[in-house]
Amino acid sequence: MNRSYYGWLAGSTLSVLGDTALFFALGWAATGIGPRVAALVLTGFTLPRAVLLLLGGVLGDRIGPRRLLLACTAIVGMCCFLLAVAVGIRGVSAGLLLTTSVVVGTVDAFALPAAGALPRLFVPDDQLPRAMALRTSATQLITLAGGPISGLLVATVGLVGALMLDGLTFAVQFVVLLMLRPPYDVTPQRDRPSVIRDAVDGLRIAVGDPVLRMILAVVALVAAFVLPVTSLCVPLLARSQGWTAGQAGLVVAGNIAGGLLVTVLVARFGTFTRAELTGGLGCLLAALGIAALALAPSVPTAIGATLAQGIGIGLFTSHLAPLFVRSTPRSHLTRLQSLLSLAQTVPLIASTNLLATLTIHQALTLAATATALAGLILLKLKPSDRLVAS
Repeated sequence: MNRSYYGWLAGSTLSVLGDTALFFALGWAATGIGPRVAALVLTGFTLPRAVLLLLGGVLGDRIGPRRLLLACTAIVGMCCFLLAVAVGIRGVSAGLLLTTSVVVGTVDAFALPAAGALPRLFVPDDQLPRAMALRTSATQLITLAGGPISGLLVATVGLVGALMLDGLTFAVQFVVLLMLRPPYDVTPQRDRPSVIRDAVDGLRIAVGDPVLRMILAVVALVAAFVLPVTSLCVPLLARSQGWTAGQAGLVVAGNIAGGLLVTVLVARFGTFTRAELTGGLGCLLAALGIAALALAPSVPTAIGATLAQGIGIGLFTSHLAPLFVRSTPRSHLTRLQSLLSLAQTVPLIASTNLLATLTIHQALTLAATATALAGLILLKLKPSDRLVAS
């Protein structure tokens, strides 16, 4: 891997620290108002992504992933500073929490497809699994530290501090990305048909390819019921058990630590040969961790449960994500990434609001059941050359 990839990785990873603090602060502040407000704030983040992701994918293929990511980084950084001023003046309210989540979700709709495609612009395809695992490892390492740091940040400077930190990290990411030139950059499209036609063409590619179609379906199921575990269920569980914000941050950190362990090993040694088998076993392990979290009587037990969940999801993503990127035509990099993000976003809107209507133990039991179902689907797939990881 070349030096420019490591440079981009450093800038990208730093912004994760700010994002971790921001999302934890949003979730903690919203659950303090009530579970339905928390679900509304999380929906305010996911709904704009669902509406605008396809447009973000089309725009990324038209002007190039790097150019689009530069614009998004600048916009979200400035918005974080402005929102910090607003919260500092008016205080924390449901309206400001919702505004913050909507702004971040809107920019993410354009940034996520571009960021997902960028590793392929820095490394050749045969190095893609290790490069993506290295990126995930670095991200999870920062997020692991970000869990306890987020709890401490919330306890000291609250949402204002989280917004300021996020704005600063995006400023650094912008400068780093501006200085780099990816060696395998794609040429922006010169012929520009309608946005709808471009979006439909991306859908056609995804639906027509059996591997891409399979990954999108399973990712949708896993995202719907795994992502709310840390963003919604852990804060609600912490409040029901009387745990502090710092203790809740440690429980979230257990999930990150499990995923980090897997991705570090993948970055060093590569992936297993059967992507669908490894991903299926990972989902089953994650389901066991989520089920154990529902029964956790103490913070250490909850950390052990989220650690198992993180290891399982780490196995799932480290094997299926590179397979998806490698199977994508270079002409459709951001459009297919937008579909992958969409598969995680649309089901999340319904599942988050559904889980918010249940008791915390019912919500975690449902999440564990759905995750186990995804694992069984992957285990039943027949091996093929397309499902063999590099």
